[in-house]
Amino acid sequence: MTPAASDNELLQRLTDIPEVSLSGFAVREGLTGTGVTLLRGDQYFGSWRETGRELTWSYADLTKPSEVVASVDEAVRYTLLIILRNLESGHAKPQRRALAS
Repeated sequence: MTPAASDNELLQRLTDIPEVSLSGFAVREGLTGTGVTLLRGDQYFGSWRETGRELTWSYADLTKPSEVVASVDEAVRYTLLIILRNLESGHAKPQRRALAS
């Protein structure tokens, strides 16, 4: 799989998960035109980039360790874990959706 193909697949798969946006996060194409960027609100939270045959996660907070995974499936799983941990710590502000009457 080419880097662009894995970036596109990861971006599409994360975009297709409604809980990502409902939890106050958003995904978009990487800031440099490659990779996948995760935003919390409108703030840069971290990003995925292709490194050889692996995907590497880097936090915006460079004091936190990066994570290397072998597949898009693992990147999706790790991204959801990051979001859940952030929600548990109380840092994220989930968006509430109005119920239809």
